[in-house]
Amino acid sequence: MAEFRLNRTNDAVFKAVFEKHPEITLSLINAFLEYQGTEQIADIEMVDREIDGDLPEDKEARLDILGKTKAGEKVNIEMQVNNLTSMAERIVYYWARNFTDLKKGEDYDQLARTISINILAYNMLDEKKSPNMHSCFEIVDRKTECKLTDKLEIHILELKKLKPQSVKEMNRVEKWAAYFSQKTPEKELEEIAETDQGIQAAMEVDDMFTKDEKARRVYELAEKSRRDRMSMIHSAERRGREEGREEGLAEGRESMIINMLKANLSDRASSKYSKGIDGVYHGASEKVSGRRNTVIHTKKRPRVGLFFLALKK
Repeated sequence: MAEFRLNRTNDAVFKAVFEKHPEITLSLINAFLEYQGTEQIADIEMVDREIDGDLPEDKEARLDILGKTKAGEKVNIEMQVNNLTSMAERIVYYWARNFTDLKKGEDYDQLARTISINILAYNMLDEKKSPNMHSCFEIVDRKTECKLTDKLEIHILELKKLKPQSVKEMNRVEKWAAYFSQKTPEKELEEIAETDQGIQAAMEVDDMFTKDEKARRVYELAEKSRRDRMSMIHSAERRGREEGREEGLAEGRESMIINMLKANLSDRASSKYSKGIDGVYHGASEKVSGRRNTVIHTKKRPRVGLFFLALKK
């Protein structure tokens, strides 16, 4: 029997570790902030994710944790396991929804610093333009790099860009990436845990989680949902490719007929174009403009089994 391997990007695991243990969540958040040199936070309180109540179709793919500090700063952590379209726009949209919560009578300077941390199980950014695993986005002037405001901070961690290296060479973000990655050997994770208290605490929660039968059932249901979703996506992509291929072949055959008609080829010359294009001829002939077309039925069936068109100028 294969050894059980916990998927730490799983909905049930993710929430069991981070939603119920603010100190672990704080450790993860500050690993991102420390690496980018931005101001770290000292406390965090979990907030209910009522903001996402109108998007149930994304629940199995997007795992959200929203925290708020005593100073009013907000941090949203999202784990995205499926490669969705327009993900960059979605990230900005959710950041904006968390940012814009002014109450009546409040001034703009009361808007709080809002941090978005997005952990992706795939590569969203172009590897040539953005080869680094961790990216941090702010609003800056393109020429002077002057920052417009420190209220916006968007982090993206692409787990597939994690490169093998020794634990001693890893920074805190890379250690957390190794924790989430299913490719990291358990022995290496144990070594990482010895160097990072937050990850050590997370792995202790993982251990308790795997021993809880009810939690394991929830875990398996979430895994099944994820696999079913990915299967549906791959199936749709495969059908789309097949339909596109058939459509492309039909368009290619039709294009050959049109070119043949425009060139006013002889019967003999046209035979090399005609193979395998039955059923496309009549539609193609109607597309030839600027000439009066007449269909001639030959008494003797042509060798290629098609009607031929006499083009009268």
